[in-house]
Amino acid sequence: MPAMKIRTPLVPVCLALALAGCMGPGKWHTGKTMPPPAEWAAAAPDVSAPPPARTPDIPGREKFRFCCAFGTDLRVRLGQMPIPWLKIGRVLTAEDLGPHRYDGATAAVDDERENAFPWGEANGLMYTCRAGFLDTAHIREQVDWVAFFASQIDRYLTTGAEIELTPEGADRRLIIKPIPPEVIELYGRDEVVLAVAQWLAYQGSVWHEIAQWYGWSLVNLYPEYLSGFSPEDPISNAIGISLLSGANIEEILASEKVYNQHVDQLIQIALEAVHPVPSQLGERAVQAVDQVWWDSQARLPDNSLVRRRYLDIDTTLEAWLMPDRLASPSLRQELAQECGSDPQPMVYRIPDELGGYPLSSFATLEITPHGFPAEEPIFEKLGPTITPEDFPRIMADVRQQTQTVLGARAHLPD
Repeated sequence: MPAMKIRTPLVPVCLALALAGCMGPGKWHTGKTMPPPAEWAAAAPDVSAPPPARTPDIPGREKFRFCCAFGTDLRVRLGQMPIPWLKIGRVLTAEDLGPHRYDGATAAVDDERENAFPWGEANGLMYTCRAGFLDTAHIREQVDWVAFFASQIDRYLTTGAEIELTPEGADRRLIIKPIPPEVIELYGRDEVVLAVAQWLAYQGSVWHEIAQWYGWSLVNLYPEYLSGFSPEDPISNAIGISLLSGANIEEILASEKVYNQHVDQLIQIALEAVHPVPSQLGERAVQAVDQVWWDSQARLPDNSLVRRRYLDIDTTLEAWLMPDRLASPSLRQELAQECGSDPQPMVYRIPDELGGYPLSSFATLEITPHGFPAEEPIFEKLGPTITPEDFPRIMADVRQQTQTVLGARAHLPD
């Protein structure tokens, strides 16, 4: 894979942004693909003449989209030295979002892609009536992963392939196996491709949170413990993964420019369904959960800065809304005016099977941890390479550590 490039004008800013915990910009390129193993040939119908792909060969995700740790006006330290002039955290509403760019977040003068803009994406936290707190960078990250996985599954649907992915606290490999023709015929090519792509993106998002919990970060000196399973991340991931549901992938993935334009529209539609509140009201909502969900007195990269963690990795996820008891009477009144008196949390479902066929039998991720995660005892027990089948055992360890470090109720919204 090409080396990762990160533009960082100031070291402290770089460290603070890296600790925010999200992923970012890249160029279109040809991904490294290995031929499928010989033993797969028998399972593939006419390997010599697979059906042509209907989508471009979208490049793998490479860069890191900087955004937000949970909170607002977060303070930063460099080693043990506070940086008093630097604060991180921005609360947005839907109107603040900039144009989407595949694998991109910040503007760059050397960007020659067809959809290059003189400004970058705008990302940050927002509070919504039905999905609670969201991180828009995570929404963008996951829809981009779905697009990439869909293009590869579309290309290797009947032959299978092994594709190296960008490292994230581990060497990662996408394994696509030949999908039985009867499944494709029964459910339709688009539904199969998207279901598998969404399942893969979700498993990748779970690993991302696991890796951060165990200390993986862009900057090795600053483990990113505080970002792992932050309350807004899993639901933001689920929204991004769901954006392309029911899509005509040949149309939406026709080109980078077309894809980005569709994603802009789909993000707005998804946000309308959960009703973002104005940014000033969202800021007050973030402040209302101070000392319960986060600690405004802590400094990045303190793990205790984020006190509550969303640890559910099931494929059905229910959003955390802000508990009423944490809001002042005036804030409750303003939220009721925006959201109604009894807003119901959204529930998001990630596909994990098609008609009794587990999607894990069609594709999976092979993950070989390195760096901080590899030093954890749980990975010594599991062996050098893991798959999503190992996630429940890992999460048992994460839950135990969470209770030890953050308290018995750290996995709950209230």
